Amino acid sequence: MDLEAALGLAEKLLSVASWYRSSGCYLDAWARDEDVLRRLTEASPGARVEWYGEGRTGWPASVCLDVESFDQAREAMETWAAITRCYVLWHDLKWPTVPELGLDEEYKYAELQVACNSHDIHCEEWAAEHTVFVHTRPGHDDRAAWLAAQVNARVVGPSEFGW
Repeated sequence: MDLEAALGLAEKLLSVASWYRSSGCYLDAWARDEDVLRRLTEASPGARVEWYGEGRTGWPASVCLDVESFDQAREAMETWAAITRCYVLWHDLKWPTVPELGLDEEYKYAELQVACNSHDIHCEEWAAEHTVFVHTRPGHDDRAAWLAAQVNARVVGPSEFGW
């Protein structure tokens, strides 16, 4: 799906959730060269850079930006997606109780993610589209389907092992 549609779906899904801590959102991207690192940090001066290469100076570097609102996440994601593969992750959510499925409120595994230019949660492989991931407790695929139905959407891919 295109980025506007992915972010629109994420916003609808967030309206179904409640917040454990409302500021729990960040963007993350891998910078694999100096140009991408420069472009990301110039676009988001508050971003943190963590080096994972040998001696903590080689490539790749992880660039992470905390955001406080959906609008801030949208703006940063639009900029970052034009530069590289990246994702925005909302954590510290609570998925609601779903009595008809025997599911209690969930906070430990409740996360929502939009992966830009990728079809996987780690943004390891390039794709022309953007993907929305609903994170739930392992084995609770019914919750993901229920959440999707609440916003007139549907789960389109198989369950994946996450973080």
